[in-house]
Amino acid sequence: MGISRGLTLAVVAATVFAGTTMAQTRVACVGNSITAGYGLGWQEDYPFQLQEMLGDSYKVQNFGVSSMTFANKGPSDNMSYWNTDKFKAALEFNPEIVVIELGTNDSKFFTNNCIENGQPTYNYNYGQYEKEQLYKDYEALLDTFMHLPASPKVYATLQPYSNNCGWGIMDTAIVNQINPIIQAVATRKGVEIIDLHSQFNTPEWFLADSVHPNATGAKELARIIKEGILKVPETSDSTTAIRGKGFVRSAGSSREQDARDFAGQDAQGLEQQDACRFDVQGRKLNAKPKRFTPAIRQVKKR
Repeated sequence: MGISRGLTLAVVAATVFAGTTMAQTRVACVGNSITAGYGLGWQEDYPFQLQEMLGDSYKVQNFGVSSMTFANKGPSDNMSYWNTDKFKAALEFNPEIVVIELGTNDSKFFTNNCIENGQPTYNYNYGQYEKEQLYKDYEALLDTFMHLPASPKVYATLQPYSNNCGWGIMDTAIVNQINPIIQAVATRKGVEIIDLHSQFNTPEWFLADSVHPNATGAKELARIIKEGILKVPETSDSTTAIRGKGFVRSAGSSREQDARDFAGQDAQGLEQQDACRFDVQGRKLNAKPKRFTPAIRQVKKR
């Protein structure tokens, strides 16, 4: 009886020990305020939601910092992610998976003559960095993570729709300048791409600033990134996900179809931007929409 009880206790102890020492796949969510969770409550940011979706076999950490760029002008650049404590912490974390969501703030280098409330808005970041250097900086960022001891799987995100004239962030610059840089560099380096611009495409997922996800949007963002990591589509309340070649597409309402075909139209030149609250076609949400004929966005297959 004593031997049997002793064996039982030993098995229980071994099971508990195994459970507490179970290896977890480390996931680093690197990014700007979209990753950090700007405007959200506690545990509403997308990395927290991603942890919930992936489960206990993963350890997800949020290394997002608001207002940061992937551009690296040097140690005195207070806008560069390279100079943040979170960047150093992400490297020390030695992740096995890295999701890099950076580039939205880099679009400020290309935004000029933005019109807000009928008046041009000055953007002091315009023209302050060479485009060719952005290619080099993004490649260096990928290399830095790819050569960590854990040799992590790195995912680069094409930046989602953003449109806020007052902040110098316009979707035209994201579509025509930033995302092509990310696409070209990631493809050349063999890094997988998660296309947030074609998937994170529903106005109801955004805060009023038309840049950051709200609580619902953060969950959708986590879902899209989870699908990109696991390659397993998951049906959500908002969309039905369909995995395409090299990226994940979502199928849903006609408005979402318009959003997927969105070719970078933004709100420049429109009167009374009202905090830049526009839908993904650059139309005011509180205005009666005009008939919209979407442009066809050609997505290069990998």
